[in-house]
Amino acid sequence: MMLNMRSVSMCLLLAGVLTACGTTSNAPEPNPLPAISERAAVSTLWQGSIGGGTSYRFRPAISEGLIAVAGAPNQLALLDRASGRTRWSVALDKPVAGGVGLDEQLVVVGTLKGEVIAYSRDGKQQWTVRTTSEVIAPPVLGGGLVLVRSVDGRVAAFSAQDGSLKWFYQRQQPALLLRNFAAPLIDNDMVYVGMPAGRVVALSLQDGRVRWDAPVALPRGASELERVTDIVSTPVASNGSVCAVAFQGRVACLDAKSGALLWTREASSASGLTMDGRNVYLSDDKGAVQAFDRESGRNLWRQDKLANRSLSAPALAGNFIAVGDFEGYVHWLNKDDGSFVARRASDGGRVAVTPQALSDNAVLVQTAKGGLYAYDVK
Repeated sequence: MMLNMRSVSMCLLLAGVLTACGTTSNAPEPNPLPAISERAAVSTLWQGSIGGGTSYRFRPAISEGLIAVAGAPNQLALLDRASGRTRWSVALDKPVAGGVGLDEQLVVVGTLKGEVIAYSRDGKQQWTVRTTSEVIAPPVLGGGLVLVRSVDGRVAAFSAQDGSLKWFYQRQQPALLLRNFAAPLIDNDMVYVGMPAGRVVALSLQDGRVRWDAPVALPRGASELERVTDIVSTPVASNGSVCAVAFQGRVACLDAKSGALLWTREASSASGLTMDGRNVYLSDDKGAVQAFDRESGRNLWRQDKLANRSLSAPALAGNFIAVGDFEGYVHWLNKDDGSFVARRASDGGRVAVTPQALSDNAVLVQTAKGGLYAYDVK
C-alpha cells in the first residue's frame, strides 16, 4: 500500500519486506492555489486516458514519433506522438506498476510479479523473462540492452534481442529504506543509479562493472527512520556532470567520469530534479521548487507558494519549467526567477511523475487517474 506524499509519506521496506504504510494525523495542510497572472500561452495539443486510478507512478516513454504508456491495473498502449491516437493496446495477464521503456524497436514493461515483457513496435510479443522481485520502475533501453530495476535493489541488464541476462548489479540494502520508483539513467556508455543511503553508482553499460560509487548524502539522525537518506529519483546527466538528490539529505553534482564531488547543498526530495545548460531545478519534499547554478551550486531562487502540494519533479519546457501537484494541476514557472507564468487543471488525479518532454516547448503529463495531457507552452 502506497502513502500519499502529501501526508508525509513514506512506504518503507524493512529487511526486504514491505512494511505497513500509514498516514500521519498532523500532516501540514497544502497551500491553496496561489493567484497568478498568466504570462505564457498554454494550449492542449491532445488528451486521452489509459487504465484507471492508481497509487503507483506510471511514466510514459517517448521515442521518435511514438509514445508508450501503461495504466492500472494491466494496460499497455502505443500512441501517436503528434495526435495521441492509439496505434495498439493490450491487457496484460499481470498488473503493472512502473511505466514502460521504448526505443526504435521495442516496447518493454515490468509487472508486479517480476515479469519483464517485450513487444515489437507493431504490438507483437517478443519475449518474457522473470527478474528477482516486483518491478515498479520503468525499464530503460539502450545499447542493445533492457535495464530493469526491481524492488529488491537489483539492476538487471537483459538482451533487447532475446531477453537473455547479460549482467546484473546488486548491493546490500540498509535495514530500512524507501520504496524506489527510480529508473537507471543511461548516458553514453555509462549507467547511473540512485541508491539507498544517499549514494550514486556508475556502472559500465557493456558489462555492469562498477566504475565508481560516490555519496550524495550521508545518513544522520538518532533513529533508523531519521537515517533514511535514499535517492529515489533518477539522476540527471549533461556536459560531463551527473546530479542527484536524496530524501532527507542533499543535492549534489558529481564528475560523470570519476564521481568526484563538484558541489553539494542541503536539500530533501523524493520527487527529483532536472537540469539545463545553466541550472539544476528540483522539487523538495516541502513543496518548494528550487534552482541552483549547475557550475557552483549557488542557490538562485526558491518558489514556496506550492508548499505541501506533493509536487512532481520539474520538467524543462522552453523558457519555463513545468511541475504537477496532488490535485492534477500543472504549473509553469519562469526559469530565471521561479515566478508563475501559467497553470492548467487536468482530471484531478495526482501528477506524481515528472512531465515528459514531447518537444522543446511541449510536455506530456500522466495523472494517477490515468489521464494523459499533452501541453504546449509559448
